[in-house]
Amino acid sequence: MVNIRSVIYINGIVVCCLAGVLALPLMYDCIFNNSECFGIFAPPIIANIFLGGLMVLSCRTSNKLFVTSKDTFLLVVTVWMSTAIICSFPFYVYSGVKLKFISALFESVSGITTTGATVYQDVEVLPRALNLWRFILHFMGGVGIIAIGIIILPVMRIGGMQLFQTENSDKSQKIFPRASQTIKFFIGLYILLICVLAFCLKISGMSTFDSICHGISAISTGGFSTKNLGIDFFNSTQTKLIMSFGMFIGGITFLEIIKCVKIRIRSFLSSQQITGYLKLVSFMIFVPIFIALITDGEHITLEAIATHIHATISAITTTGLNYSDYNPSNMLMLLLAIIGGCSGSTTGGIKIFRIQILYVVLKNHIRKLVRPFDVSFPKYQGKKIDDVLTKSVITFILSLIIVFTVSCILLEICTNMSSTEISYRVFSCLLNLGCGENFAILPTVSKIVLICDMIAGRLEIIPAFIIFNKIFWKE
Repeated sequence: MVNIRSVIYINGIVVCCLAGVLALPLMYDCIFNNSECFGIFAPPIIANIFLGGLMVLSCRTSNKLFVTSKDTFLLVVTVWMSTAIICSFPFYVYSGVKLKFISALFESVSGITTTGATVYQDVEVLPRALNLWRFILHFMGGVGIIAIGIIILPVMRIGGMQLFQTENSDKSQKIFPRASQTIKFFIGLYILLICVLAFCLKISGMSTFDSICHGISAISTGGFSTKNLGIDFFNSTQTKLIMSFGMFIGGITFLEIIKCVKIRIRSFLSSQQITGYLKLVSFMIFVPIFIALITDGEHITLEAIATHIHATISAITTTGLNYSDYNPSNMLMLLLAIIGGCSGSTTGGIKIFRIQILYVVLKNHIRKLVRPFDVSFPKYQGKKIDDVLTKSVITFILSLIIVFTVSCILLEICTNMSSTEISYRVFSCLLNLGCGENFAILPTVSKIVLICDMIAGRLEIIPAFIIFNKIFWKE
């Protein structure tokens, strides 16, 4: 039986923590903008404290808090959903650009899931505090929400690392004795990378506010921008290269980066997923540049090379910051987004390790068809790939196809868009790429479908499927 009281209790703690997060843009507004956004953030803060406190007090118990592995799936999904709803209220309350609640929820979910799709047709008219809130959502989507869970749960003597594995599907070895130590180092490294990237962007010519926001957007592979044209607004080769480096780092498994820092670089390079990621990025960047230099070398400029690098990495990491290079006709960019980055990163997509496992399994299967008496078995990272892992990869891809198909059918019914445009928008949200214009004009039902796609894609679909299965709720 699912332990609902424990799930509500932990959600209550998260809701209270969100009140503190909401205070950050409010403090920024009070310091720099004379509290012009006080009415946007103060009511949600008060409501969070009241609601979160009510959830905690009503479900607290004198007994030891107990959460099973079954409860963990429900906890992950409910934390994401409740957080997205709560974080949508500043967008809903803001009267400068009045949004319906579903549109405000779309913006919130897009930020939390690091998708980067926006319903605002002109983000430059938004108050700076509200714009900052969009990037704080990216930060939380990258590490914040699950980090809170991993820090809080071990304190309650619950296996926090189990939650992390459920959310990321990359069951990496423990680097520290406790999950809380790992995640603290994780957050510290994450913030350090954002600060370094923001400093470099500041030197390249961005304002302090823009550099911090775009630093968060790149490392979280989110895709929000303070400008309507995205990174193209700055028209700077240096800026594009710096952002490309930030997105590239964001596409790497952060636990592998921690291993590299704490242990040695050899363990980092021994990861089959990391080497696959490096090979894919290198191939997609250098081969087209090499061909272009041979065929039309006289007209190739450094700016063109920087634009190509930025667009390629933006697609592979499902960041989607280079708006001008994303449209339904650019199938290469969409294909790269489908592949995605590394598991355990903030990127979307299928993830490279799944592609590698499918390739190894398929290669071994063909070998056995040709040589029936061959006793070899597929290996990944030097170990035998068991049937459970193979089935989980296949199940994920089949689930992805099912969700994609159903979403396309629903949008076909609700909108007058072409099948190509519908497929592009669904893939963009389901893979957390976030590209596509005029999300604001979509009907309410279509936005609800895409909201579900963004959440399902961020949680890698399976946890959502599990809690909506009637078997889950049986004893």
